[in-house]
Amino acid sequence: MWSNLLWVGLGGFAGSVLRYGVGIGIATLVAMRGGGGRFPWATLAVNVVGSFLIGMLLRYVEQGSAQHLLGVVGFCGGFTTFSTFSLESVRLIRDGHHTLALAYIGMSLVLCIGATFLGMTIKTTR
Repeated sequence: MWSNLLWVGLGGFAGSVLRYGVGIGIATLVAMRGGGGRFPWATLAVNVVGSFLIGMLLRYVEQGSAQHLLGVVGFCGGFTTFSTFSLESVRLIRDGHHTLALAYIGMSLVLCIGATFLGMTIKTTR
């Protein structure tokens, strides 16, 4: 149990640090090229790379193994949770649950964006 937590924590630390570094790197690159505006290029890049990486890792590591906990759960989870969302969506589609997949994708987008908006707009009194 403790070793599992250690693998997930180490992977999560590495993924989070890399996400931060990629964000800075891409923001710098976009600024140097004189573009970017408000589009979240770094987040898009991290989400695409993380989704690809989780797919690749799952081809080579056994579920529940130390490598799975370190790479899939920890690293990809720390790098981007969108990779897990993508994986779960693909699994539903591959298993023939197309309606459920569409519901999950639609609900995730609408509810998560709505929850973020709500969280940002709720005022607290002090």
